[in-house]
Amino acid sequence: MALESPSSSVFASRRRIAAGCGLAVPVFTLGAIVLATVLAPPETFTWSERALSDLGRAGAPTFTLFNGGLVLGGLFGLPFVWRLWIGARNTLERVGTGCYAVALVAMALVGVFFLEHTTWYLETDLHAPVALAFFGTVPVANWVLGVGAIRAGDRRWGLVTVSAGIAHVLTWGLWLASLATLASRPMAWFAVPEMVAAVLFGGWTMLAAVRFLREPPSGNAHDRSLSR
Repeated sequence: MALESPSSSVFASRRRIAAGCGLAVPVFTLGAIVLATVLAPPETFTWSERALSDLGRAGAPTFTLFNGGLVLGGLFGLPFVWRLWIGARNTLERVGTGCYAVALVAMALVGVFFLEHTTWYLETDLHAPVALAFFGTVPVANWVLGVGAIRAGDRRWGLVTVSAGIAHVLTWGLWLASLATLASRPMAWFAVPEMVAAVLFGGWTMLAAVRFLREPPSGNAHDRSLSR
């Protein structure tokens, strides 16, 4: 049996660490969001009356917890983006990885440009643009990554990934339909589709990370070619 070169061993370790960072993304982001919803007093957050971003509003008791979780999740996600990139098997998967990176950075920037950040810094409110970038880019990333996986012959994973993107759109579509038929005011229950979208993003990231961690130490053929 051929011995693995030191450079290959180091590369394999870096791959596993980067995949492990993918597990940390939902732990920090979803953990912080859920804990913040539990700890927030009713005057700062309720599911029916507020958005999740109200948990990170300037002056809110959950300000540090919520925004810190988003920023930490984004930072831990950067090595995972590298893991997705080196594991990409075709152009579509690389484009999808780029979309995922945009969504990840936008998520972290939601914590940087929190609600009412203009009272602390900058005159232009950037919260809405970065939040829209996150929610809009995630399903696109899922669709492109999923189609890329299918074209690479990984049909089951590709269908799971495409389905995650479809679930994002269905979630927001159902919420919009509820506004037209059931809600008594605009933006009612807005935190619910936001939370579903966050769970879909974090859940897909965790599944992708687990897939990488279950690979043999030598990695797939594409990974091995990069280590030489």
